[in-house]
Amino acid sequence: MACDEACKKPEHTSNGAENEKPSLEYQFATTTTLHGIGRVAESSGARAKIPWILALLVASGVYVYVTADRIQAYLKYEANTNVIIEFNKTLAFPAVTICNYNRFMKYRIDDDDKKYVSRLLRVEEYLSDYDYQDFNFSQIDDDFNYTNFALSSGFLLEDSLHECSWKGGDKSCDASNFSSYYSPTFGQCYTFNGPGENRKIYAQSRQGIGNGLRLIIDIRQPDYTETYESGHVEAGLKFAIHPPDELPLIDTMGLSAAPGLHTYASMRLVRHINLPKPWGVCGTEEAEEEPMKYSRNTCLRNCRRDAIILKCSCQPLGHEKAYRPDSDRPSPVRHCDIDDFRCVRDALRIHRASSLGPDCVCPVACDYVTYETTLSSAIYPSQSVIKAAISDIGDVSSNDDIEYVKANMVYLDVYYTDLSTITYEQVQALPFTALLGDLGGQLGLFLGASVLTAMEIMDYITRRLQLLIKRVKSRKKVQNGT
Repeated sequence: MACDEACKKPEHTSNGAENEKPSLEYQFATTTTLHGIGRVAESSGARAKIPWILALLVASGVYVYVTADRIQAYLKYEANTNVIIEFNKTLAFPAVTICNYNRFMKYRIDDDDKKYVSRLLRVEEYLSDYDYQDFNFSQIDDDFNYTNFALSSGFLLEDSLHECSWKGGDKSCDASNFSSYYSPTFGQCYTFNGPGENRKIYAQSRQGIGNGLRLIIDIRQPDYTETYESGHVEAGLKFAIHPPDELPLIDTMGLSAAPGLHTYASMRLVRHINLPKPWGVCGTEEAEEEPMKYSRNTCLRNCRRDAIILKCSCQPLGHEKAYRPDSDRPSPVRHCDIDDFRCVRDALRIHRASSLGPDCVCPVACDYVTYETTLSSAIYPSQSVIKAAISDIGDVSSNDDIEYVKANMVYLDVYYTDLSTITYEQVQALPFTALLGDLGGQLGLFLGASVLTAMEIMDYITRRLQLLIKRVKSRKKVQNGT
């Protein structure tokens, strides 16, 4: 604000008498904390004023430019990632879900149902492959119950678990420490340290092999029913390491352990903290009634399930839900059976064609953990200890027993490689508080102003308006008097 000699002129009263008090502009210019204006007001002559006026204009222009740049940077909503490593004395152990590559065990299938096995092995392929030939349902009896068959003929842990130890303790766990879980792709599976109100809290206090979960499981290859044309061509276990309160998505996050090998799964806990929009893309769109913690993969799975429920009024086995998503009142939803498979296939076709459905919003979770796992293996058992190892499992009567162990026994160790936690945390590159600090700092640097300067300007404007109103009223009185 440039102030010439007129600013210094005394104000006049309404009757023309001089008021010795300087003008409001001069008072403001000489008392404000906004640097430069006072120099302009107090300088005498144009030669003294012009350098200060130019300096004030340049400083104001630079400040406007820098302010615009910082606001543009803020409106980009960029994020940075901080990496934090914490070392812990103990670390909560994850859930471990194990499945057999064989879905239906021969010894558990009734003779009357064995004729259906090869066709039932193609169910998942039929439902997921839209170019697959039509399923011949007429060859299956009307009273056949697919759900009962799948659950009763699948992998049974009680018959296959030969050793279970936690932190090296002998017989410190058994099949009762596992909860059942059904995978549409792998059939009956089992979860150690899974969800449950009364579940035991497992924590690893020492790092390394033998301080976590150790399993020896017989996969029972002689009872495999998978065929080359329909089913899995592999033999062994499929396992997933996941948080106890999240579903084990074996298809997308599963690892494999082969028979005849000691598989070491060393893991590291990694936490991811993401920002919501506009800085990130995280969110939690899952309905509150879902029993498991939200994750993007689980959400996508549930969208697929809900599409089937809405069209076919049934839910796929392994996709549990207690009620219809379009109903205000909870109502039971039955499992899909053989007669529903054509409808299920059509529902999945429509679901996929509509880009996961119009109501399917599955952002990445804002706070979730993963377990970075490294696999290594060694031959088990070695030739020097094979008889001693087999004696722990059963009587060694022939070479056939040795070959059986090599072809069927899976030895699995799951443990933390160390007790550290790595956290990847998204943070705002320019938080609002930092923006205010930047703007305030630039204002002080170029103009020497602060929040109090704004109050000074408001005070000047208020007093100027009051004086203007007073003059208008005085003129009206003079006019009315004449």
